[in-house]
Amino acid sequence: MVHFSTFIKKTGCDRRIETVFSARKHPRGVRIVVFGAGAMGSFFGGLLSRRHDVTLIGRADHVAAIRARGLRITGKTAMIARPHAATRLPAGAEPELIFLTTKSYDTAKAMSTLRPFADEALFVTVQNGLGNAEAIAKVAHRVVAGTTAHGVTYLGPGEIRHAGVGETVLGAWAGVREADLVRLRDLLADVGVVAQITGDAKTELWSKLVVNASINPLAALAGVPNGRLVRDNGLLACMEAVCREATSVAKAEGASVDPDELLHRTVLVARRTAANRGSMLQDLDRHRRTEIDSISGAVVRAAGRHGIPVPLNRALHALVRARESAVRETSESKFAN
Repeated sequence: MVHFSTFIKKTGCDRRIETVFSARKHPRGVRIVVFGAGAMGSFFGGLLSRRHDVTLIGRADHVAAIRARGLRITGKTAMIARPHAATRLPAGAEPELIFLTTKSYDTAKAMSTLRPFADEALFVTVQNGLGNAEAIAKVAHRVVAGTTAHGVTYLGPGEIRHAGVGETVLGAWAGVREADLVRLRDLLADVGVVAQITGDAKTELWSKLVVNASINPLAALAGVPNGRLVRDNGLLACMEAVCREATSVAKAEGASVDPDELLHRTVLVARRTAANRGSMLQDLDRHRRTEIDSISGAVVRAAGRHGIPVPLNRALHALVRARESAVRETSESKFAN
């Protein structure tokens, strides 16, 4: 019997401890593709590559660094992973499991590329925002809608930082049996990612959206890691107000959410990922398009359908879009000069 260990470190108040997750090696590795391997996709793919045949599909500079030196993961998880890496799907690829981790605005385009695997592969989304599972299910027959609160920062080509441990939840969306969910849960647990199974994927997706809408835009505009939102009383008050607005919309959309519980969850995620620079802030730092339209924008659009006023979410949506345009224009101007 062969055993492996993945180290995921948790920070306490006074000391650092290491939690070691070890598991028996599977008799046959699963063929896995991670399509859109940025920070989060690289994290999942890197861990899974310890047991399975994983191919990361990502940007050229990231791919080149992984091929040359491996994928370096620091922070709460410490390891150098050796997944396959490519900028496009290799000829003859036959993935059994596909993690789609592109930005939400690229989901439909990604599915046009992944269409050849729509009949056989199990597709899993752990993307931000709403609408991803629906877009995937228009093409693929078997879809798992997942959420994760792990905080991961892209440090540069070939290197990511696991900045915060969080919950991962999996739910059936289309054509998925309970056995599929259990197998996926066990695959993740085997590499140190503890996942739960939910029978209400819609509520879980809305809950994650509320958390994202409450944390990501504020941290991006303030230019601070997530933990600052709970240490600064002014930012904390803003986060709480945004959360309650978004929760009222989630309830109107049919999600079984409790305002107090969801506020507690939001604060807990910010604390657990205190050192993480959220994905929206990372996008602004790198002068790239954010996912504001599928996060705050989704809240605003749903609020409009129900006649619910959401002035704070609407303001954050407008401000991040303006900031996004400004940094991208600056970047384009520098490139032109």
